[in-house]
Amino acid sequence: MINRRHSVFFKLHAFFALAVIVLTLLFTTALSEQKHQKYRLFAHRSMELFQALQTLASHSCAAQNHLLESAGFKKIDHISKDAHIIHLPVPMKQRLKLNQLSVEIYEDTQGITYAIQRNHCTIFYRDTLEGKTYYFVWGLFFLLFGGLVTLYLLLWKNLSPLKQIYTQIQLYNEGKEPSKTSNDGKDEIAIISNALFESIEKQRKFKHSRELFLRNIMHELKTPITKGKLIVELETPSKNIALLGKLFIKLDHLVNQMAQIEKMHAFELEKSIVPLEIMIEEAQDNLLISANDISLQGCDINMYVDKILFTSALQNLIDNAHRHASSYPILVHYDGHKVCIKNHGEPLTRPISEVLQAFATQRGDGGLGLGLYIAQSVCDLHHFDLSYDYHEEIHSFYITL
Repeated sequence: MINRRHSVFFKLHAFFALAVIVLTLLFTTALSEQKHQKYRLFAHRSMELFQALQTLASHSCAAQNHLLESAGFKKIDHISKDAHIIHLPVPMKQRLKLNQLSVEIYEDTQGITYAIQRNHCTIFYRDTLEGKTYYFVWGLFFLLFGGLVTLYLLLWKNLSPLKQIYTQIQLYNEGKEPSKTSNDGKDEIAIISNALFESIEKQRKFKHSRELFLRNIMHELKTPITKGKLIVELETPSKNIALLGKLFIKLDHLVNQMAQIEKMHAFELEKSIVPLEIMIEEAQDNLLISANDISLQGCDINMYVDKILFTSALQNLIDNAHRHASSYPILVHYDGHKVCIKNHGEPLTRPISEVLQAFATQRGDGGLGLGLYIAQSVCDLHHFDLSYDYHEEIHSFYITL
């Protein structure tokens, strides 16, 4: 399972969250700067109005309207209902009062309005140069935020097939048939997804043909081996007949082990709860080992395994221990965490990594070299760990659950 902080989806979420935070900080900074610029523009325009009023002190209201309109102050009939008065600093307020003129400033959604009272008349002017400075910042923010969300959703859509691919691979590893779902996308993930399912389909066909071939071979071999064993039993006992009988037994054993390997490579585990003692007894019966040659300790537990395959693994480990033991009984022990198979014997002449390979034998007169390989493969399929230790002339194989 992928760690969350290593997931590409977690990184995508983190990148989007970071981008939103950065965009929000930039937006608030831009708003603050716009506010300061608006205040500076407001102060500048107020001073322009003050200077214009100074030159218009002796002019009529009509002349005042004409000159102020040319300076960007448009005459309006009244102040809007949502307007509120701007409380100016005392120095600025005093400068906007001169002679018989008095100026009050209002702000509404449309901008700044100046109420100029002169003698007996009050005239309202809208500052047409002030503008709606906030709209540009808000528009840019929503444009960038919308683009960021769109990019995030597109990336999410493109990366979503990764979860499906992972699920299908998990099913394939468990021996189940993955469902073929074509991806109509044109990006790299869609190409990889389609290529993966095409490869799985080819492997499925190859696996089917391989299973069919092996089963036919084993079926064809079983018939002459069975007939040969029957003929040997009917012949008069002799040295050559006994040797021929051993040869047929080895061939039969080899075919059975090849069948076990074929089942393992099919990646199909049929797990169930099985008592460990039952599997050990079945392995003992198959090997025709005397009850006095094997000792069980703590094996009265249940295991969730593929009964046929795990019995085969135990059988091969017990057979290996029995054939190479220098004294009996061999010990099969469960200590709460692992199954241990122990026997007294001479040390290995080769590294254990080589002994676990297929067709590797410790002695030329014993075994076919597939037993430990099968045990290792069965443990791998169950995600168990098969380890080995040699101490004080005791060979120990451990199946850690």
